[in-house]
Amino acid sequence: MSTKTSLRPPGPKGRLLVGNTVEYDRDRMGFLRRTSAEYGDVFSFDSRTIVVFEPDLVHELLARTNGDFSSESSAVATRFDAERSAEDAELWMAARRAGWRGLNRATAQAHAIRLGALFERTIEETLGQPVDVLAMMKSFSGRATADFCLGPDAGGMPEVIAENTAAIEPLSGSSQLFPAWLPSKRIARFRRARDHTLDSITARIRRRAAEPAPAEARDLLDVLLAVPGLSELQVQRLIRGILLAAFGVPAAAMTWTVWTLTTRPDLWDRVATEASQWDGASVPPLSALPQTEAVVKEVLRLWPPTWLMGRIALRPTTLGQWALQPEDQVMFSPYLIHRDPRWWTDPDEMHPERWLDPAMTPRRHSYLPFGAGPRVCVGTQLGMLQLTLATFWLARNYQVSAPAAARSGPEFHNLLVPTGFTASFQRSS
Repeated sequence: MSTKTSLRPPGPKGRLLVGNTVEYDRDRMGFLRRTSAEYGDVFSFDSRTIVVFEPDLVHELLARTNGDFSSESSAVATRFDAERSAEDAELWMAARRAGWRGLNRATAQAHAIRLGALFERTIEETLGQPVDVLAMMKSFSGRATADFCLGPDAGGMPEVIAENTAAIEPLSGSSQLFPAWLPSKRIARFRRARDHTLDSITARIRRRAAEPAPAEARDLLDVLLAVPGLSELQVQRLIRGILLAAFGVPAAAMTWTVWTLTTRPDLWDRVATEASQWDGASVPPLSALPQTEAVVKEVLRLWPPTWLMGRIALRPTTLGQWALQPEDQVMFSPYLIHRDPRWWTDPDEMHPERWLDPAMTPRRHSYLPFGAGPRVCVGTQLGMLQLTLATFWLARNYQVSAPAAARSGPEFHNLLVPTGFTASFQRSS
């Protein structure tokens, strides 16, 4: 391929005025598959958006985030300000680096112990009754992440985040972004929910800051407040970002895990056998659960909740041979990269052995359920901890009945979720 810079990659012209939006919203995954098959690994969606499926180019895009590209996103249309975006990124990254350096094994272990009680409480609330699994797992992940971030001040926060997320979904479910000033009930609801979330987090930060510092950090908020020079705004933004990101994504991943285990009894038996070998005296480290962790990784490969990601160009730049202007968008789909037969053997098949056999190591840059680069999902390690332990507790302590699971197909909306997946949970005998 020539290395000469070209203006734009080829792509479908679409319809007058609306371009490709109608066709895309009608069948998002079908549109991406068809267009990629016709135009290749890089194509234009419209005059300001390109779509990339080549793993090395995606990795380059992610690695250059905060420099040439921004990960900023919004549920409403706002004027993009490259300078402000760069400043916001630095605030976020400084808080993130400080927070993660301050976390220690004792803090993580304390959260893991509380996590088990939260998982049991969530399951026991509907024991023996048919339940929407995604809704149940949203309840669990909301409680779990609020506990990780806010510990003793987590009360009420999952409900606040649930409302914030519910207000975002109708706006982000369309390819069209509407301006924040539009007189719309949906936008007014979004603004109220956003402001309530910020006020709720700020109140908890100030209440905690007024208390004597504990001898040992109990949660992320304790860690952040102990960092010299970290502003209230930085703490607020980091905690809000984690709470919002960790509400839906882990819930969708855990829902797919339950779906996988109920449709693959052999995998359930494999995970349950491993779980039964733990003595139960404490929470196991992930190193003691290789089979369980491999199943979780394979679920995230086949069903990455964030199935579509993107970046915005901050300045005139290039990606591969393609020229980009400020505010141009670059989109990519982990789902399609994860299922590309060029990078994966039997890409549509569930093979947890991929993660246990060194000879099956995936192609570099072809696995990115959490993104990559400097803005890799801040909850990557937390998410793997929560998902693996929840799967361990599920197989160890419960039985699941989901006779209609096979009829639950994937829905490519804001998140990738199984449609209409219901199940009932019982204590193991």
